[in-house]
Amino acid sequence: MNIVQMKKLSYDEVAKCNKCGFCLPTCPIYLVEKKESASPRGRNAITRAVIEGRLALTADTQQSLFNCLGCGACNVACLSGVETKDLIFRDRECQVGENIYPQIADRLVQALQDTHNITNDDNQERGEWQELIRNLPEKAFEKEHADVIFFVGCVASFFPMVQKIPVNMSQIMEKAGVDFTILGGEEWCCGFPLMGAGMPDKMKTLIAHNLQKVSDVGAKSIVFTCPSCYHTWKHVYKTDTRLYHASQYINGLIKAKRIELGKLDTTVTYHDPCDLGRNTGVYEEPRDVLKSIPGLNLVEMPLNRKFSFCCGGGGNLEMTNPELSARVAQMKIAMVAKTGAKVVVTSCQQCVRTIASRARKQKSELVVKDLTELIVEAMK
Repeated sequence: MNIVQMKKLSYDEVAKCNKCGFCLPTCPIYLVEKKESASPRGRNAITRAVIEGRLALTADTQQSLFNCLGCGACNVACLSGVETKDLIFRDRECQVGENIYPQIADRLVQALQDTHNITNDDNQERGEWQELIRNLPEKAFEKEHADVIFFVGCVASFFPMVQKIPVNMSQIMEKAGVDFTILGGEEWCCGFPLMGAGMPDKMKTLIAHNLQKVSDVGAKSIVFTCPSCYHTWKHVYKTDTRLYHASQYINGLIKAKRIELGKLDTTVTYHDPCDLGRNTGVYEEPRDVLKSIPGLNLVEMPLNRKFSFCCGGGGNLEMTNPELSARVAQMKIAMVAKTGAKVVVTSCQQCVRTIASRARKQKSELVVKDLTELIVEAMK
């Protein structure tokens, strides 16, 4: 995308920004950076100035437009209805077109081309988390045909800190008698990181491959523990296959009495992942699952549901500016602490990684769990 295309797609939208400032207290980056160029209003002003020819695309504009989590909190707060999050992602496309973008993104592109995952590991190792389950035969969850595909995602497949998420989810579905399979080495990245990098045109091969594998399996449904994978499939992929986030699917299993939950005497708070909640509209199912666990006490953070504060791990920020990502995570941990809960539950592997990593570095006693972990504990 070039500036002419950017003007055609974005000018009418960005011109709606009346600079009221309602977005400022909702933006995690602005609250950390405390400068106008780090705010949604400031980014809109930069976009408009570039389109009108009053400002050149430079390294400074690159930093401002890539230092965004893509969390969408600004969209919720905007009285004028400006879709700032979408504008930022289009701006990134324009910057890529002008060759002004964080060059570390080239490594991401190369990894996805070479190995089809964000970590550049051997993609045949995607299913190695199965080794964490005792006495499980090799590739036990890799069938040729099944009713349901469990799409694990890159992060939970390759990052040891969150490999327990697919372990938990597979055990839940097995206990419920679900006919499911994983794609193993034939699962390729959904392509979501490329959208954040301003390179959505490079998703086509990934999308075509994943859709073909779903067709080969003959699955009627796909379940995702990763909100970003779920969001991408729901909004970018064109498929008639039923799509469920794990929280939705587990809620259905509980209502159908296919899994039985025992008592957990604990108090937790729930963190809404941006791509699951605000960006895809799934708020109540995770809470319904938590409320179905006998003895569990759920306390809400003041900022919850569509007003939830990002963990700091979105928008490729951990890749392009890890220090800024960590500062946002620090603010999130402080918000959790104010609830008095010692456990924060979420429904996203990236949120688990971001919050837990920061908590460890500051030697906090906060326990971070994915929703699937609590369900497995309650099933036992």
